[in-house]
Amino acid sequence: MMTEEVRIVAGIDEKYVNDALRLAYDAFAKKFRIGFRDADDLVRLFHDSVDPTSCISAVVTGQFAGILTYQTASQEFYHLNPAAIFTRFLPWRAMRMLLNLMLLADEPKPDDFVVDSLAVAESCRGMGVGTALLQQAEERARAMGKRTMSLGVIAENDGAIRLYERQGYDTTRKWHGFFVRLAFGSAEVLRMEKPLVADPQSHG
Repeated sequence: MMTEEVRIVAGIDEKYVNDALRLAYDAFAKKFRIGFRDADDLVRLFHDSVDPTSCISAVVTGQFAGILTYQTASQEFYHLNPAAIFTRFLPWRAMRMLLNLMLLADEPKPDDFVVDSLAVAESCRGMGVGTALLQQAEERARAMGKRTMSLGVIAENDGAIRLYERQGYDTTRKWHGFFVRLAFGSAEVLRMEKPLVADPQSHG
């Protein structure tokens, strides 16, 4: 049950951006393992180039507690000019980072709201933060007129899959193979979706 101390807000305060990047790295280190050595690399690359409006964040008694980042056809949290990689890192490391980011890139459909990442600080787990972030994101997606919400999750992440299923997401596709292992560090990735509007055919 979420306590009264938890605040869920649209966007993220600038003072919490680095905390959010470090939390994202810790939660998804397998996804960043090709080009990034540690959380400091992610902060160095993105600290001044994220889109602070393309996320939902959580704060507990003044401390950063969690973040949900998302993509639409016109918005993206990790907004970066690739040329910036080469101005901040040596060429051989920049190339690896660019490859890493290209493997993770997605191209949302116009009607889709993609949950890019959901991460909750370890000290705040069990407080309903993840559920609240998802629910707030759904409100935003509906306000944007999106028809579906979607996300990817590795098959080993049982806890996250249960959370998404409780919120009405169903597995619509499974990915396997070399590039899945390379990009996600997992043998299988699930695509899960939640419709935001009723399917007219379901009433026919």
